[in-house]
Amino acid sequence: MKNKYLWSCIIVISLLLHSLNSISFCIHKSNFNKENLMINNINDKDIKIEIKNVEIINSVINLDEIYETYSIITMDITNKGLDYVELSNINCSIYQNNKKLQTFIQSDNEYLGFVGVLSSGDKKEIKIGVALEDRNSPLEIVFENLSDTKKEKKTKVINI
Repeated sequence: MKNKYLWSCIIVISLLLHSLNSISFCIHKSNFNKENLMINNINDKDIKIEIKNVEIINSVINLDEIYETYSIITMDITNKGLDYVELSNINCSIYQNNKKLQTFIQSDNEYLGFVGVLSSGDKKEIKIGVALEDRNSPLEIVFENLSDTKKEKKTKVINI
């Protein structure tokens, strides 16, 4: 009888210690603070975004309205963390003169935007199409990872 009680106590204590160890790992995960445009993935600044090119195209595009100029913004997204990144969770809003611009995800049968999954260490080129209100005003791009519990937003201003 005492032997069963002893084994039951050992099993309960080991399960308790195992669960506390898992919780401690999640709480004490490292947090990087680097000077590049980094956004959070599960509370870590480990998604690196580099804006490589902003191409201005003087051609009519018809979205909800007709626009005379649009732009293709090319970026590299790198997962610097240990966890995978679902790219569809990255929200990218683009503003010009405090007005949110129309974006599009398909151009000439090429799909643009945040599509797919990045494993740890992976890098992917992303393109965003955006209809421009004014060819000469700067663009303000706001990034946010929807799975980030802190809900931090990062802003980048681009002079075009």
